[in-house]
Amino acid sequence: MERESFENEVIAEILNREYVCVKVDREERPDVDSVYMSVCQAMNGQGGWPLTIIMTPDCRPFFSGTYFPPRARYGRPGLEELLTAAAGQWKVKKEKLLDQAGQIEKYLKSQERTERQAEPELGAVHQAFRQLADCFDSKNGGFGSAPKFPAPHNLIFLMEYGAREKRPEALAMAEKTLVQMYRGGIFDHIGGGFSRYSTDGQWLVPHFEKMLYDNSLLVMAYIKAYGSTGRKMYGCVAEKILEYVRRELTDSQGGFYCGQDADSDGVEGKYYVFTREEIREVLGEKAGRDFCRQYGITGHGNFEGRSIPNLLENDNYEEICEEPWGNGDHGGNICHGSCDTIGGRENEECRRLYQYRIDRARLHKDDKILVSWNSWMICACAMAGAVLGEEQYVDMAVRADAFIKSHLVKEGRLMVRYRDGDAAGEGKLDDYACYSLALLELYRVTFRVDYLKRAAAWAEIMTEQFFDRERGGFYLYAKDGEQLIVRTKETYDGAMPSGNSVAAQVLYRLTRITGDVIWQKVLEKQFCYLAGAMDGYPSGHSYGLLTMMDVLYPAKELVCTLSSGSDTERRRKLAAQLANLAVTAEGLTVVIKTEENAREMERLIPYTKDYPVPDTGELFYLCVGHECMQPVPQLEQLIEKL
Repeated sequence: MERESFENEVIAEILNREYVCVKVDREERPDVDSVYMSVCQAMNGQGGWPLTIIMTPDCRPFFSGTYFPPRARYGRPGLEELLTAAAGQWKVKKEKLLDQAGQIEKYLKSQERTERQAEPELGAVHQAFRQLADCFDSKNGGFGSAPKFPAPHNLIFLMEYGAREKRPEALAMAEKTLVQMYRGGIFDHIGGGFSRYSTDGQWLVPHFEKMLYDNSLLVMAYIKAYGSTGRKMYGCVAEKILEYVRRELTDSQGGFYCGQDADSDGVEGKYYVFTREEIREVLGEKAGRDFCRQYGITGHGNFEGRSIPNLLENDNYEEICEEPWGNGDHGGNICHGSCDTIGGRENEECRRLYQYRIDRARLHKDDKILVSWNSWMICACAMAGAVLGEEQYVDMAVRADAFIKSHLVKEGRLMVRYRDGDAAGEGKLDDYACYSLALLELYRVTFRVDYLKRAAAWAEIMTEQFFDRERGGFYLYAKDGEQLIVRTKETYDGAMPSGNSVAAQVLYRLTRITGDVIWQKVLEKQFCYLAGAMDGYPSGHSYGLLTMMDVLYPAKELVCTLSSGSDTERRRKLAAQLANLAVTAEGLTVVIKTEENAREMERLIPYTKDYPVPDTGELFYLCVGHECMQPVPQLEQLIEKL
C-alpha cells in the first residue's frame, strides 16, 4: 500500500485534505498495534497487515480493514473511493459514526471482563502436543502447509515435552524440522542466518527478510537440540547464526539491529540468488561445478530463473556443516560458521561468494535497536556460550546488556528503541519481561549476583506497572503510560512469545532462585490467567506451557558452596560446567555461594544462610521435588540425578 496507494497523488491529496494521517511502527508501538488490531478482528472477524483504521479525533475507530488497492478491483473496494465516502459521511452523518465508534469501544471493554481463569494442569500440556502432532509435516518438517514459519518456541516445547514425558516422537518432530530448515533455502548457506519464513512447504523459497528475533529464538532452539542430543550439526547451525548476527547486525557499541530487508534494488531476493554461470565465474570451473552440485544451483534455477543455495537434495548436509573448512585452529568450537568466523577458520568458496554478492547488491538494514529483541539475542548468546563452551558468545550478551543499560534506560524506566543517538518510546510489557529474562539468563550462565539483583528490580517495576492484580495477567502498556481506548493483554505466542508468557517465566525463575513468597503469589495468579487464556488452543501458547511444565513437573535445585581457597582455574571450569547443566538439564535451578558473594546472596536469597561456605573445596546440595540429598564434595556424584 505504501507504494501503490500512499504515494498516489490523487489519494495523497484526499488524505492531506480530509484526514490527519498517522503511520504507526508496530515495533515501536505494539500497544497501538494490538488495540487497533483487536478492533479490526472484532469488526471483520479477522485481522492482518497492513492495518487500515479510520477513527475520530479522540482516537475511537469507526472503520477498519487491512489491504486496499488504490481503486476498486475484483470486488475489493479501493482506497480512493473508501476515503472519499468516509470523509463525506463524517460531514453529513457524524453522529452515526460517533455512535458506531462508541459501540466498538464498549464491545472491546466488555471483552476484557469475560476473561476466565483456570487451574494449570498437565492436560493442557498433553493437548498441545497432540495439536502440534496432528498438523506436523512428517516429510518436510514444520507444521501445516505453506507458508511455513519457524516458530522456534514450538520446537523448544516439543523437545522439553519429549524429555519430561519420555516421548521420543516429540523430539523427532523438532529434529526433523530443525534439520529441514537448515537444509532449505530459508537458511542463508553463504552468510548465515535465517529468513523470516518459507513461502513453500519444503523450506526452499523464503521471504528473504531476516529478523533479529527469529534468529535469536532459532539459536535457542538449535542449542536446545544440541544439548538434548549431542548432535554436532545443531551447535554448528547455532554458531553460523551467531556469526551472521555478529557480522551483520551488531552495533559498534554492542547493541543488535532489528534485521535486513528482503529487497535489493527493488527486487526481492536479488541479493541471495545466483546463476550457475555466476558461481563458476567467481569460483572457477571445477570449484564452481562442485559448489553448484553441492548446493542445488542449476541451469533452470529454483527461483525466477536463478537459484537459492540449499542442501535439500544433498544427503551429506551434516558433514558439510561440520567439516573443518580452511586452515588454522578454531580454538575448540565444535564447527565453524559460513564465512569469516570468529575463530578465523573460513570456507574460501563461501567467503568469495559472500564478497561477490555484497559487491553486486546491498541490503537495507533496519538499524533500530529494540530492548525486547535485543533481550532475546542476549538470551541466545548466553545459552550458546554456556552449552558450546565459548565465552565469546557470553561476551556478546554482556556487551548488549551494557548497551541497554547505558542507552535505553531513562529516569529508572526502560525505553523501547534506540537509533542515531536517540532513545524513544515508553517501555512496554515485552521490554520489561524480556529484559528481566535476559538478565536472569546472564545470571544463570555467569552466577554474577548483580544480574539477579537487576532482574528482580525490573520485574518489580513490571509487576507494579503492568500486572492486573484483580484478574491476573499483564497489560501491554504501563498504568502510568499513555492511555488508549482500552488496555489489552496478549497471551498468544505468535512469531515471538507473548509478554505474558515471558513474564510467567521471569516470575517462575525468581521464585525458584530466591524462594520469595511475593513472587510465588504473583506467579500463581499469572498461571491461573494463562491457563484460562489457553483453554482449547494450548499449542498457541507453547512458551507459556514451558513455564507451566516447570511448575507441574518435579523441580531440581542445586546449591554449590565454594571456598575462597579454590584454585582460580578450577573455579572457572566448575562455573562453566554448572552453567552448562543449568541450561541443558530440565527443571534445574543452580546457585553458587562463595565467601565473596555470601552477604549479597543471603540478602537476595535468604535460604542460602543455611548453606555454609566450606573451608576448602566445594559442597553440592541437591533437592529434587521435596526431597533433599546429603551434601557431596564432587559434582560428578550428582550428574546422573541431574
